[in-house]
Amino acid sequence: GAEPLKVPEEMFKDVKFFVVGDIDPKVIQLLKAGKAKEVSYNALASHIISEDGDNPEVGESREVFDLPVVKPSWVILSVRCGALLPYPFKFKIGLIL
Repeated sequence: GAEPLKVPEEMFKDVKFFVVGDIDPKVIQLLKAGKAKEVSYNALASHIISEDGDNPEVGESREVFDLPVVKPSWVILSVRCGALLPYPFKFKIGLIL
């Protein structure tokens, strides 16, 4: 089977994330394992995590607060690579995992 993902300690220590919509709880566990903090309001976040690019809250986060919006797959791919990936691939369609 797939090996469990091992998160390098403090990998996400500079990440304050705000989740919009439903995402896999496993993704939140990975973030927290890497010392990310979950915040309760998008303006406090460094990263917005969402599967739903059309959500109005995602639009607000991007346009009003100019925050990077990343998919849960960014978290998983970053952990696999052992480094935070660049995220110009905000909602690039066809990112197959």
